[in-house]
Amino acid sequence: MISFLVRALAFAGFGAVGEVMRHRSFRIYLIGHIPNVVGTWVVRISISWLAWELTKSGFWVGAVAAADALPVLLFGPVGGVLADRMDRRKIAMATQASLVVISIFLAVFTFAGLMTIWLLLAMALARGVTFSFWQPVRLALMPNLVPRSEISTAIALNSSTFNAAQFVGPALAAVLLPLGGPGLAFFVNIFAGGAMVWALASIDVPFQAGSKAARGTFLGDALAGIRYGASHPGIGPMLLLLFALGTMIRPLTELLSALAGSVFLLDVTGFSIMASSIGIGAMAGAIWMLRRGNKDGITEIALLSGLIGGTAAFLIVNVIWLPFAMVCLAALGFSMTSGGIATQQVVQFAVADEMRGRVLGLFGMIFRSGPALGALAMGRIGDAVGLGWPVTVGSLVGLAIYTYAYARRARLRAALETEPASD
Repeated sequence: MISFLVRALAFAGFGAVGEVMRHRSFRIYLIGHIPNVVGTWVVRISISWLAWELTKSGFWVGAVAAADALPVLLFGPVGGVLADRMDRRKIAMATQASLVVISIFLAVFTFAGLMTIWLLLAMALARGVTFSFWQPVRLALMPNLVPRSEISTAIALNSSTFNAAQFVGPALAAVLLPLGGPGLAFFVNIFAGGAMVWALASIDVPFQAGSKAARGTFLGDALAGIRYGASHPGIGPMLLLLFALGTMIRPLTELLSALAGSVFLLDVTGFSIMASSIGIGAMAGAIWMLRRGNKDGITEIALLSGLIGGTAAFLIVNVIWLPFAMVCLAALGFSMTSGGIATQQVVQFAVADEMRGRVLGLFGMIFRSGPALGALAMGRIGDAVGLGWPVTVGSLVGLAIYTYAYARRARLRAALETEPASD
């Protein structure tokens, strides 16, 4: 069966994917990961819409998004150290089991009619703290499941399922929300998260990451990871660019419910369709990256993504026509996915094994907290002057930063696409 799958993927132009799928632990991980990330997007959409229904405020929508993402600023480095020191599989199981428990609480309080904006904020905060530990271990786990030569494809496939879920999740939410409200969406996620717990309990670790055990104090190891990432000639600039993308361009996706309700005057079904437009583009970007396989040129892809995403965000709020906005949202999804995969690939390739968990903890911290910080600020400004102005300014600033970086792409490529040295 596996041989047939490998041959079929090779025939379809996904030969590198077929090679990765030969590894049993990666296959099982992927089986659990797919329903889990679909459930994650269902919950994100449902929490965002519930916040809008409870308050009709862009600020509160941004605040809930911030509560879900900002804890990574405090706990992300801690999660990175744990990923370098401890059994990554056990940490992953503990975090996923915790997320299932949070989904149970969300479903119970929502079905009982007891949900308030403050309680929703607290539940989002609990999810954010848990994800702070899940994110670095999820990213650092890839070298434990496949050999180094196949990491790029494994990352692309792992990220592809996440971004394909960005299409499937909102589409499923569009069915669940009118059918049973956010409570039903939260209930469904209990089983989706359970699939991930089962998968993590079933895998082994056939390939060792090769990292050395941390030898310093816990705080010292965390600071060493920050210093390493910040001082690296390639990783440091890419993390700064990821922060610029997150705070200036990606907040549009976090504020999509407010944008749909206040600018395009849509109901929950229209909002889910807009979110699905992002998902369609994201899925296309993921498929494109998978077909590329382990090729050079990923630094340029990471840089071009910011230029495309910034342009799309600018057009969405300045040409207020729904069909055109859906096309731009798809372009935004394509750029975020292909750029996110490319950025993670170059960081994974450039980082030394003994620093992998901590540097990827920084990557996850910026990836999650940047859009939340931007959404919080833009949502507050948007309540006063409308969302168009802050999104426009953010997209223009992001475009300027990525234009500057693209002009210096040769230096970044040389620093990133070479074999890292280990101590």
